[in-house]
Amino acid sequence: MKNLYEITHRTVEAPSNKNFMLHIHDNYEIFLFLEGDTKYIIEENVYSLSPGDLIVIRKNQMHRAYHNTPTRYSRFVLNVAPEFFAEQRCSEYEADFANPPSGVGAKIDAETVKMSGIYDAFMRLGEYMKTNQSEDSPIVRSVIVEILYLINNIESYSKEDTSDNQLKSVIQYINRNFEKNITLDMLEKKFFISKYHLCHIFLKSTGLTVHQYITSKRLALALELIKSGKSITQAASLAGFSSYSSFFRGYKKLYGSSPKQVKKQGGVFE
Repeated sequence: MKNLYEITHRTVEAPSNKNFMLHIHDNYEIFLFLEGDTKYIIEENVYSLSPGDLIVIRKNQMHRAYHNTPTRYSRFVLNVAPEFFAEQRCSEYEADFANPPSGVGAKIDAETVKMSGIYDAFMRLGEYMKTNQSEDSPIVRSVIVEILYLINNIESYSKEDTSDNQLKSVIQYINRNFEKNITLDMLEKKFFISKYHLCHIFLKSTGLTVHQYITSKRLALALELIKSGKSITQAASLAGFSSYSSFFRGYKKLYGSSPKQVKKQGGVFE
């Protein structure tokens, strides 16, 4: 059975960006930044971070922490599966996660986080975990629901920082068209940018090559389609893979197992 939520607190004394690659998952992530010299990248958007800032990552968004310097780094992360909202009878709190209004950012600034009570709720969650409360205990679940409620009541998010507009346009285009055949030559002509320069700035910003980024987006869509009842072959084709073998190679490289090992039980992957 898929875990409906996961709580982690992590501190790294000298973080290296090679250990913080762009990645994707099919749940919602709530990231509370505690300390470090770090910015957060969500697809084409970049957010500077101050202690106490909160980042909300929606389902299937590519994201990563990027460390400007190897300064001590600490964060609290709460991952919540979509099924958790239904199980806890708080589906109305999922709206801002699943269908945010157009143009809504991903960062809630530290002052708002503290004034709203979100910061205190995270600290209480941490204390409950320290006292050996089971992650499945009623008190832990109640605080998670409280955090979701408080985030749902936030009316304004901070906009992303100014970033490379040309790169941003390329990533936006890929996000809207990754099911189609996209090549470096096509991107070079469409955006009037050398494909060699594009490869350089894309890898520097995201930690992935253009091909790896497109493959990751396609895999995320394919898994959603399989989850909805499509066969693996149908899902691979609809997600933009040219053949089952290309889907198989991409899946195994990213997830380390055969896609045939993906099981659908009650609509939840194991």
